[in-house]
Amino acid sequence: MGKKGVGSVTISDIAKQLGVANSTVSRALRDDPRISVHVKREVKRTAAQLGYVPNIMARSLRTGQSNLVGLIVRDIRDEFSIETTRAIEEACAEHNYGLILCNADQDEDKEQYYLSVLQQRRVDGVLILTPASAAGEPYVWVKTTTPIVLIDTELEGSPLCAITVDHVLGGYLATRHLLELGHRKIAFLAGPLHLSPPARMIKGYRQAMNEAGIPPEQQAIIVATRTELADGRTGMIEIIERYPQATGMVTISDWMALGALDTARQHGISVPDNFSIVGYDDIPIAQLVSPPLTTISYDRKALGKLAVDMLLDEIHEHPHVHRQVILPPKLVVRGSTGPCAFQHDLGDFKKISVSPCPCSDACRRAGQGGI
Repeated sequence: MGKKGVGSVTISDIAKQLGVANSTVSRALRDDPRISVHVKREVKRTAAQLGYVPNIMARSLRTGQSNLVGLIVRDIRDEFSIETTRAIEEACAEHNYGLILCNADQDEDKEQYYLSVLQQRRVDGVLILTPASAAGEPYVWVKTTTPIVLIDTELEGSPLCAITVDHVLGGYLATRHLLELGHRKIAFLAGPLHLSPPARMIKGYRQAMNEAGIPPEQQAIIVATRTELADGRTGMIEIIERYPQATGMVTISDWMALGALDTARQHGISVPDNFSIVGYDDIPIAQLVSPPLTTISYDRKALGKLAVDMLLDEIHEHPHVHRQVILPPKLVVRGSTGPCAFQHDLGDFKKISVSPCPCSDACRRAGQGGI
């Protein structure tokens, strides 16, 4: 018998070829222990020869499960998303789940579109990596039909499961490190404040600065629309032009830090002799640049694996409390930070304040613990 078109070969065709019952073929393809190793081998060999492709949709209708998980990623290009997605894929494969990957490309409308598509595809569960909204409310409706877990967002009082990094602590550790090196005029380069991580990192920055006795009006926060290399460059230029007294900067991504480092070099600013920079994420290239980047690190593999474990609990309806898991970050000190080389009177830094931006109200609330 020659090969039929893709998907047209049935279990009956395999059974007829081998002279066995349909049920024997079906069990052999499922690795049922009641079928001998020899029969399984023959069935699978014949299935491959005939070009048999399992009808997943039919199986899904029978079992009520698709064995597919949908993952919506805010931006597939950034290192955090790439590494976390790989960890999620590995964890899904370990549990025999396929993964459907959707890139929202930092677009809230696309995120909502993909949520609808995944529900229509009857995936068993959905993961959202860095949701477009820092609140859980926009995603509660999904849970009525599809299990869902949010990654890289911190929810309070929400009926959803979420897992994230303690970004408040991350922002605090980065800022505290510069303070301990003698810096007092420290700028913070943030990303979009409708996202949970930047808002919470600002909270940590403010906490460290307040503990050091540096009042809010002497805290410089620059808000970028994205968290990429170009945003680090423009952020550094803004610091040079508007806040020339600054001796150090905390950023919310290593790529922003690398952009700032490159711009500092172009303007003849020596890092760390005259200016210190702290990144965030500890991407592989961070330790290869000159000087190597001081940064905040956390376990992205654990983040992805635990998110899948939480989703599987939701899918299989294991008894559990909807929980928020928060992983600890750690400071990795390298060569982009050093002792402050200048003794400044804090008075000449008074004009530094939150940069005007559409998110300025949210930024102020972040400093008061409101986000």
